[in-house]
Amino acid sequence: MNQATQKMTACLWSLPFALVLVTVWAVNPELGNGVVSAKYFWFYGAMGIVAIFVPVACWFHRKEFRIHVVDWFVLIFVVLVVLNQNSVTAQLENTTRFRIVGLLFLLYVYLRIFIIRYPGAVYFLILVFLVTGWVEAVWGLRQLYGWEASYHSLFRLTGSFFNPGPYAGYLAMVAPVALYYLLSDGRVVKRPFCLRLYPFYIRFLISAFALGSIVLVLPAAMSRASWLGCLGGCGLAAGCYYWKKRKVRLLIRQHKKRWIAGFVLSCILLTGLGVGMYYLKKDSADGRALMWKISARMIPGYPLGVGLGNFSGMYGKEQAAYFASGEGTEQEEYIAGNPEYAFNEYLQMAIELGIIPFICFVMILIMAACQGIKNKKTAALSSLVSLLIFAGMSYPFSILPFGIALVFLVAVLVSDPELKTNGFNVPKKLNLIVQFIVLLFSSLTVFYLIKDQIDTYNAYKKWPKATILYHAGLYQEGVKTYAELQPCLSDQVSYLFEYGQCLSRSGQFAESNRILEQAVSMSCDPMLYNVMGKNYQALKNYTASENSFRMAANIVPNRIYPYYLLTKLYLETGDSIRAIKAARIVQTKEPKVQSSAVKEIRKEVLNLIQKK
Repeated sequence: MNQATQKMTACLWSLPFALVLVTVWAVNPELGNGVVSAKYFWFYGAMGIVAIFVPVACWFHRKEFRIHVVDWFVLIFVVLVVLNQNSVTAQLENTTRFRIVGLLFLLYVYLRIFIIRYPGAVYFLILVFLVTGWVEAVWGLRQLYGWEASYHSLFRLTGSFFNPGPYAGYLAMVAPVALYYLLSDGRVVKRPFCLRLYPFYIRFLISAFALGSIVLVLPAAMSRASWLGCLGGCGLAAGCYYWKKRKVRLLIRQHKKRWIAGFVLSCILLTGLGVGMYYLKKDSADGRALMWKISARMIPGYPLGVGLGNFSGMYGKEQAAYFASGEGTEQEEYIAGNPEYAFNEYLQMAIELGIIPFICFVMILIMAACQGIKNKKTAALSSLVSLLIFAGMSYPFSILPFGIALVFLVAVLVSDPELKTNGFNVPKKLNLIVQFIVLLFSSLTVFYLIKDQIDTYNAYKKWPKATILYHAGLYQEGVKTYAELQPCLSDQVSYLFEYGQCLSRSGQFAESNRILEQAVSMSCDPMLYNVMGKNYQALKNYTASENSFRMAANIVPNRIYPYYLLTKLYLETGDSIRAIKAARIVQTKEPKVQSSAVKEIRKEVLNLIQKK
């Protein structure tokens, strides 16, 4: 088999992995939360195809496999996640995240074994990765010009994501790969045309189109984290490329003073750029600083983690305690929010999974980067650096396409067909038998993890119909529909909120609170506590009602609605003194967002107090 045929065979066998990489494009408006959920179901289907094709591909091309130390750390990390999921602090309802982690681990196993057998597949998969970024960039440009609708009512630019932040982060992750191959393949393009060099021509053209499109659209996303990630990744890609040139190294040695002066000037410019980026969205930056401060306080109290998917719920309790203690400043009260993520994946991972899994994850990244440097995988390493910088200020690992990209990049960095170290020398036949067993077990596990997802898909398809009933005020009919979906959607906070609201408004207050209790373990949205407080009030459990309203008020102190509910509660219980205090807060507290609803609440509270 000649080299061209080998490359073509590798590309054909790697098509299932290409289906996994294009998960980022999956969107289905017919599903509940279709921008997110459609990606899950596409990924499940693609992994099912991978589980069938990869073992067959590996059977036709048998080759010894040497286990890298990173593989052991990945296995240990996943085992720790499983143990954490079954700990007393974890919520077993969070099955979607758990399933995704399991499938991503199996994707890593498949990629590692497959790339060793078909190293030519990396070329094809890198092209697919570049194409995903190119298509996303064009998608965003179409949204900017109004040719296509975005997937968020407040933003024109989202690509196939639910807001501009993750969208920009994905483009920033692809940009360094495009830049590196634009530079490295540019040398080939400058030579006289040769048909045998067509792979370089193709990669150069795709890189040029991808990078050009990303440069056009990335500034419009207004995501500072993505800009920094892109700058870091592209800087590494360009630096590594030019450092290889003898001329550049010679120039640096000959003009050291100029280079030092240029470096100092660059640092000054970058500092100025950083200050400018801070003031571009000052409140947003201060809000993230508060999130990191509260998150850092949580780590010592939960060394074993709070459970996968439970960050937001525990964060709400910690922030409420922080403001209730009087430690918070007026500025912090003004900027406080109810985040779903920590906007720092390293903090969030340490909180959810615990210290030991977090250290294990960091070791995986460090060792993969070191192996990538040894293997001279500059493009993949630059992309990983961009992703890791972005992860320090956003939440990419909580979004499936980034998880897929992370696994893909680590597998590419670690996989070296010529690796002669970091493995165990065992007889070839035994090595192949072990590989076959691992692949068989992996495929069986994949199908076990996705076996019930047809029911879940149907539940997501029925969810929008239930939402229509909820918004139409048909609560009794809504309760019946939501109840049917509960086995499949019990890990979705928005579903639990809608279901709880329907139960509450149809008079089933105790059952409503049972559903909402599941939601508050995963979310710090104060509206959950407000609804629970109203349910307790209807049940005449005034102490629990007051506690719920107080929790809502302390989580986000800049909102006046909880104090409005407290005023009505105190008036109902005959506590006029505390009712007046709560009413005074409603009248004097400056809300973060002024609206007609604020004016109506203040007017109603004033009338209620005057009547008393």
